[in-house]
Formats: sequence, structure tokens, C-alpha cells
Amino acid sequence: MNSGRPETMENLPALYTIFQGEVAMVTDYGAFIKIPGCRKQGLVHRTHMSSCRVDKPSEIVDVGDKVWVKLIGREMKNDRIKVSLSMKVVNQGTGKDLDPNNVIIEQEERRRRSFQDYTGQKITLEAVLNTTCKKCGCKGEEEKET
Repeated sequence: MNSGRPETMENLPALYTIFQGEVAMVTDYGAFIKIPGCRKQGLVHRTHMSSCRVDKPSEIVDVGDKVWVKLIGREMKNDRIKVSLSMKVVNQGTGKDLDPNNVIIEQEERRRRSFQDYTGQKITLEAVLNTTCKKCGCKGEEEKET
């Protein structure tokens, strides 16, 4: 599919643009949507298909369906462009933006980032465990003002 030239983001719609695309492929983790005006496809991850939990994307969309999507992310990774799309922030009947200020998208991104930032770090409780109460002499406690 790559014609020898490196991929560029020039032909892609701008970030947060809403457009109607055709479902090209459905997988267990989401659906790939053809982006009009370019040869690129974007992924609607199953978490971005609906505000309800989606276990099987094939129950939501079929190949050839026309769906409204919002471009919520694009990045270069290993000389390839990855395009992220969302269906849940666009009314599927009218194409109206349900998140015009991108609040939902930013909240989800912040939640995902904060969760990932702390998963590999150990929490050290030595500062509390190595204290001794001056009144009763118990380890792991501090003297409380009464």
C-alpha cells in the first residue's frame, strides 16, 4: 500500500474535524474508517464507538456502513501516520458535534495519561512506618495534637 514515499499529514483533515466516512474493516478492538479525500484510514477504538460499553464492534458497525466521526488524534509512529477517530462525540443521525469544546476527549486523555504514569512506580511508606509516637511510643504513628 505504501508507494515508496513517506506518509505525510498534509491530506488529512484538521484535528477535531467531523466528517462522514465508510467502514472499511471491523476488528475485535474497533473499526477502520476510510477518510474522504485521502487514501488513509483511521481507527475508531471500541471505547470511542459509543458512550455505552462496546464488547463487540461488529454489533455496532458493518463493513460499508457510513458513520459520522471526529478526528481526535494523529501522530507519526515508525514512519506511519496513526489516525484516531471517535463516533461517540458525534450524533450519528445529523453529524452534529456532541462535544464542541472537546471536554470529553480531553478528560479521557487526562484519565488515561494519569493512569499510565503511575502503574510502574512503587509507593514507599517508610516515612510513616519509621515514625514513633512521642506520647505512646507506638511505631508507625505520629503524635496528634489534642
